[in-house]
Amino acid sequence: MSRRLLKGRLKKDMAADALQFLVSEDLEWDNLLVNEDITGSETHVLMLWRKKIIDKKTAHSILNALKKAQELYLKGNFKLDPELEDVHMNIESFVIAEAGMTAGGMLHIGRSRNDQVILDIRLHLRDKLNKTTIELIKLIKSILKLSEKYLTTIMPGYTHLQHAQPTTLAHWLTAYSAMLLRDLTRLEEAYKLVNLNPLGAAASVGTSWPIDREETAKLLGFDGVQMNSLDVITSRGEDVAEVLAALSVLMIHLSRMAEDLIIWSTHEFNMIELDDAYTMGSSIMPQKKNPDVAELIRGKTATIISQLFLTLTLMKGLPSGYFKDLQQTKYAAIKGPTTVNEVLHVLLGVLTTMKVNKKRMLELASAEFSTATDIADLLVKEAKIPFRMAHQITGSLVKGAYEAKKQPSQITLKDLNRVAMKTINRRVTISEASLKRALDPIKSVQNKRSIGSPNKTQVSYIIKGHRSEIRQKEKALKLRIGKVKEAMSSLEGTVAELLR
Repeated sequence: MSRRLLKGRLKKDMAADALQFLVSEDLEWDNLLVNEDITGSETHVLMLWRKKIIDKKTAHSILNALKKAQELYLKGNFKLDPELEDVHMNIESFVIAEAGMTAGGMLHIGRSRNDQVILDIRLHLRDKLNKTTIELIKLIKSILKLSEKYLTTIMPGYTHLQHAQPTTLAHWLTAYSAMLLRDLTRLEEAYKLVNLNPLGAAASVGTSWPIDREETAKLLGFDGVQMNSLDVITSRGEDVAEVLAALSVLMIHLSRMAEDLIIWSTHEFNMIELDDAYTMGSSIMPQKKNPDVAELIRGKTATIISQLFLTLTLMKGLPSGYFKDLQQTKYAAIKGPTTVNEVLHVLLGVLTTMKVNKKRMLELASAEFSTATDIADLLVKEAKIPFRMAHQITGSLVKGAYEAKKQPSQITLKDLNRVAMKTINRRVTISEASLKRALDPIKSVQNKRSIGSPNKTQVSYIIKGHRSEIRQKEKALKLRIGKVKEAMSSLEGTVAELLR
C-alpha cells in the first residue's frame, strides 16, 4: 500500500526529505510500540464487532491479520516502512494486505491516529510504571535491611558538607527509604492518570459510530474513560509529563544518594568502599578506582529532568487539539522510564556490595566538635543557662580548643569554666562526667529522644513503619498488575475464541 491511502485532497506525494524529517527518528520509537498498537487494534475490532458495526467475518479477518503481524514482530521480522509514516499505518497496511481492503479497510472505523497514539503510549507507560514500582520496592527493602544491619553504626552528619552532629548510618539510610516511599506514592498517582482510556476520542470530537468506550476500557484493563474527547487529544504529553515529574523527583533522590556515596568513598572521607564490580579503572593511572556507576546515576538524572522540561515546553504554547510537535514527547515516554529502571537496578547492586568502614565513621563523628550542641544543651539543662548564652560559651570553648590544638576528647571542665568566667563571669555547675558524656558521639546519638531522631529506638520504629507502608504498596501494586494481566488474558482469550 502506498501512502495514497492518506493522500486525501493532496495532489503531490510528500517530498523525500520532508518524509525523512517527519518519520525517521519517530519510527525508532514506534518500533517499540508495535505490540501496544496491535493490542489496541484488537480491542477496537472486538468492540466494533460486539456493537455490530462490523460483522464476525470481517472481525475474524482483521484479527487474524493482526495476529500474523504480532507473530512476525516477535520473531523480529516485522519492519516498519518509512513510506507508511508510523506504526499505525504500517499495521493497517499489513492488515489490508492480508485481509483485503473489504475487511482490512474497516479497521480504522471510529478512531484516529490521534487517540491511537495516546493509547499506545499509555499502555506502554503503565507497564513501565509497574516495572519501576517493582524495582523501587526492591531497593527500599534492601535499604531497610541495611538499616537494621547498621542500626548503631555512628557516623558524622553533615550540613553545608561540614561536620554537623553525630548520627547513624541507619538514620541516613532510612532518610532515603522515606524519600523513596514518597516517590512510590507519586508513581501511584501518575499511574492513576495514565490508566484511563483515550480510545474513542478519535481526532478530537468523537465519532458518529455507536462505539462503546467503556467496553474498550474494560477490555484493556483501564480504571475508567477519559471523558471529554477534546481533552483527551489536547492532553497528549500531559500524561508523559506526569510520569516524568514523578521520575524526576525520584532521580533527584537517587542522584543525591549517589553523590553521598561518591564523597564517602574518597580517600579523605574513607567511610565506605565501593565494590570493584561497580567501579572503573583509569586509562593512565593504574591506582585509580573510580565511582563511574554512581557518577552516571547523577548524569542520568539530568537526562530525565531535561525530558520533563522538553515535554512541558512542547505543550506550553499549543492551542487545544492535536499538533505534530507532540511527536517529540515519544522519546521521553519510552526512554525515560527505561532509564530509571536501569538506575534502580544498578544502584541496588552498588548499595548491597559496598563495604562500610565503621571505625572511620566513628573517628570522623568524634572529630570537629560535632557534639558541640550537646555541650550547649547540657549547660541549659544542668547549669540553667539560657540556650543563646550557652551557645556563646560553647562557641568560645570550641574556638579556644582549635587555637590550643586540642581534640574534643581532651576538653575538661576546667577549660569550660575558664570560658564561662570570661563569657558570663561565673563558673558552671556541671560535673566532669556529664561533660565527657556530652562530648561522646555515641552518647549523643543515644540521648536523642525526639521522633525521627537517630537513636536506635526511633530508627527501629521508622524501619517498622516503612516496612508496613511497603506491604501496603506491594498489595496495591499486585492488585493493579493483576487487573491488567486479567484484562490482557481475557482479551487474548476472546480473540482466540473468535479466530477458531
